[in-house]
Amino acid sequence: MQTPEAWEKSDIDKYLESIGAYVIKPFTMGYGPSGHSDRAACIDGRFWGIEVKREGKEPTALQARRMREIEEAGGLAVAGTAEKVIGVIEAWRRNA
Repeated sequence: MQTPEAWEKSDIDKYLESIGAYVIKPFTMGYGPSGHSDRAACIDGRFWGIEVKREGKEPTALQARRMREIEEAGGLAVAGTAEKVIGVIEAWRRNA
């Protein structure tokens, strides 16, 4: 049985595949730094950090810091449900 966040990840994965994004799904299992995004993607030549959250949840302080680090390095970062993440990426693609 999937968790609510797993359903969100599945919807985001399907969307990213549909637009031809290159996607990495980091899974450190206790090795390496914590707080990395659930998905790292290259979308239309731009790096994205995607933190998947179920409805009503926000990124932890560490996750928020990692998102700021991505943005400071010139990438883009978004956190939220599949609906929010897909909406943000679609809006960016329309205006890029």
